[in-house]
Amino acid sequence: MAAPTVRQPIVVTHEGGVQFAAQVRQHRVLVDQPLRGGGADAAPAPIELLGVSLGTCVALYVQQYLHSRALSHEGMRVEVQQRGAQNPNRIGQFEVKVVLPAGVPEEHVAMLERVARSCPAHGTLTHPAEVLMELAIGASASAV
Repeated sequence: MAAPTVRQPIVVTHEGGVQFAAQVRQHRVLVDQPLRGGGADAAPAPIELLGVSLGTCVALYVQQYLHSRALSHEGMRVEVQQRGAQNPNRIGQFEVKVVLPAGVPEEHVAMLERVARSCPAHGTLTHPAEVLMELAIGASASAV
């Protein structure tokens, strides 16, 4: 069995108010709360990034399938609807709609659905990852 992949840590810092920045490799991702949550609505809320991750992962896998078969991916899009749930407060359901470009042959549709479901974000949400939590006072982040 292959050893699990260990990635660089994502480091999150406070930017002021309820806005935070996440450093992902050389990329900076901002999050904020909507106005009703006390934020400036300057960026997506953290919980919305789960839908962003799912939608973009599905889109990548579908686009790659179409590209590898010389099928057009122009106009393809993925729409993700997040539905909340309580106790605990969370997203209870993701509704994912893949809008394929006109002209995709019908014989590819079933395989495209399998491809969309095979993206790692979908796999992580349907087979939840273990979340280990550690609190450290005045120490630098450690890999957990």
